[in-house]
Amino acid sequence: MHDYIKERTLKIGEYIVETRNTVRTIAREFGVSKSTVHKDLTERLPEINPELASKVKEILEYHKAIRHLRGGEATKMKYHKGDDERAGSAVKSKRVERRKGVSSGL
Repeated sequence: MHDYIKERTLKIGEYIVETRNTVRTIAREFGVSKSTVHKDLTERLPEINPELASKVKEILEYHKAIRHLRGGEATKMKYHKGDDERAGSAVKSKRVERRKGVSSGL
């Protein structure tokens, strides 16, 4: 394994432990693909630094456990993005009233 790959792997490992960011966010910040980040963290890091790899594994498992929640929130934001633009319209007020009725019953 090349030295620059080892260095990148260690930097990414330490970074995810410090920030607890997602793989996608880290990939953007380091300028590599999310596949590269994932491979660095799951395959290469255990060979280089097993102790750091166990901490990273816990974080990745946590992200995996809550991914359905993140996806649901992203979808909600996607479809309600235009609501701010129509804030004063009657369509908006009806839609909000309907949502309040449904959510208040839960």
